[in-house]
Amino acid sequence: MRRVACAVFPLLLWACAPASLPSPSIVSVVPEHVVQGDASALSVKVSAVLSLSVDYDTQSVDPAQLAMTVQLAGQEVDIPFAEPDGTLVVPVPQGLALGDYDIRVALADGRDVIREHAFSVVLPSTLIGDPCDGGLPGDGGTDTGGPDDIIGGIQGDLKGFRIDPIGEQVSNVPFKITVHATGPGARTFQEPVSFRASRGPVVSVTRGTFSEGVREEEISLSHPGPHLYLMVEDAHGHKGLSNPFRLRPH
Repeated sequence: MRRVACAVFPLLLWACAPASLPSPSIVSVVPEHVVQGDASALSVKVSAVLSLSVDYDTQSVDPAQLAMTVQLAGQEVDIPFAEPDGTLVVPVPQGLALGDYDIRVALADGRDVIREHAFSVVLPSTLIGDPCDGGLPGDGGTDTGGPDDIIGGIQGDLKGFRIDPIGEQVSNVPFKITVHATGPGARTFQEPVSFRASRGPVVSVTRGTFSEGVREEEISLSHPGPHLYLMVEDAHGHKGLSNPFRLRPH
């Protein structure tokens, strides 16, 4: 038996009539500024009510109904990570000129939202030395540099992380990655970070530590396929996204 239901992305589900539903909204975009030429990622928090057809015999929902697409500067991008609170972590297209850019989020049923001037591509000098720019803070706001942020150097001076390009790898074969902390506080950053993959677990073979803002880690991955991403994140929500790479079967 199939019935129509509604869902508030991504947590709440209840039965309802498939009446006219509100448009989705973009709650926040973090950071608001990315450096031209750098590999960057945005955290786009989305609020949406979804119309779903639920198969109560199998207690399942067709995943296609939950699909979303994200366009940055008119270019559709991957969605490597979708957090439980509705935050989509997406890569910024390479080669964007300086200026402001829109973000468009579209649902599977065609409803969409556009946030104009959602983020800016700027020169490196625009962000250097600005202790109030928090990079990719997890709360979606500006880092105020309060007492809780003064850890391992001035946490408010950290912009995020950059992962050196990763080439094709082999499933369950360890390989090394290099992570760079970015921002004026990068060289003094020594806090723990976590690693996640867009498919499957990340196994740390050799754990590293930050020295002068750089950390090497030896990891292995077990879920082969194309367009795999790694994400590094600290306890304050600063993030860094790798390039997409292929993981071959062993």
